[in-house]
Amino acid sequence: MTPQALAVLGALAAARSELPEAELLRLLTRAGVGPEAREALASLRATGQIVTRPRGLALSTLGLDAFLAVSAAIDRALDPSPPAAGLDECPSLPWITSVRTEWIEAVSINYAVVPEALGHLLPAPLEPELHRGTAWVQVLMSSLRDLRPQGLAQLFGVCFYQVSYRAAVVFRRADGSVRRGGYFLRSETNDPLMRAIGNRLAEFRFHDFGDATMVVVRDGERLTLGVDPDGEHPGGRLFATIDTRPLPGPPPGSLWTSLEDLREPLVECYDALGVDPEAGWLYVLTIDREPWRARFVTPIELYLEWFDSGPLGGGLARLDSVLHLERCAYSWRPLRRERL
Repeated sequence: MTPQALAVLGALAAARSELPEAELLRLLTRAGVGPEAREALASLRATGQIVTRPRGLALSTLGLDAFLAVSAAIDRALDPSPPAAGLDECPSLPWITSVRTEWIEAVSINYAVVPEALGHLLPAPLEPELHRGTAWVQVLMSSLRDLRPQGLAQLFGVCFYQVSYRAAVVFRRADGSVRRGGYFLRSETNDPLMRAIGNRLAEFRFHDFGDATMVVVRDGERLTLGVDPDGEHPGGRLFATIDTRPLPGPPPGSLWTSLEDLREPLVECYDALGVDPEAGWLYVLTIDREPWRARFVTPIELYLEWFDSGPLGGGLARLDSVLHLERCAYSWRPLRRERL
């Protein structure tokens, strides 16, 4: 199907009723389709995908089926987390499939990590995903606002802080195909209820949420972050002061050349992967979100215990860059799983 034919079908599909031919052509011209629209219109008429009714042109059943088929193909092509053979939905609760929230004052602290060191922290069969010859861990901290099922008012939402250590990983199937995603090495939240829910639902079972005193405070252009975990999850103390004024590009020493350079490896990553070795399942939790309009920013002070004296201390990881995002809406798809 030509782009012009798709535009004609789309315009008629979007119309609330039949469209006079002159009005249809006017809309297509305004959309920049051009003179080819007349040829596409004639072709669609000849093949029975458009019919003439008393008040104007409309899609036939054949035309509607053709439009929906192309639309579905476009959705599949753009899906950042396509289905695979044997991948099935397994939500533990119906409402968890439509939860929404908004990240506020999100910070991504990006570390380049020795691949072998990260590999020792991952459950089999997950492996570090290498970019620029190294493995990567992002420390993601933000304020989550009004977490609630879709359709409920913000009044019923829950607000809390969360920090997660997300490793870039891949899962290699027996047929040679690969699913890329993020694996959460550790996570903390300051909300006891969210921690209890997160550690009991299958959707978040691979997070193993810890409890922590947390703070996010803005003072002008400066953003201060603090995390002090409880005694059950030691090693995750974090303190940072960030100058949120955007930098023109990556900081000196970064392995990335631009925001676009790191977008696909570290930003366009929509799957959180979890492994249940006893049951033999790989879990896939996929997010849908607005575009991440993050910018490189400058850390004024930065201390992360995990990368100083913790599992990735002793020179096993190096700070590469810090990103800041003012806000971004998030929602989750139904949990999926496939056999290891």
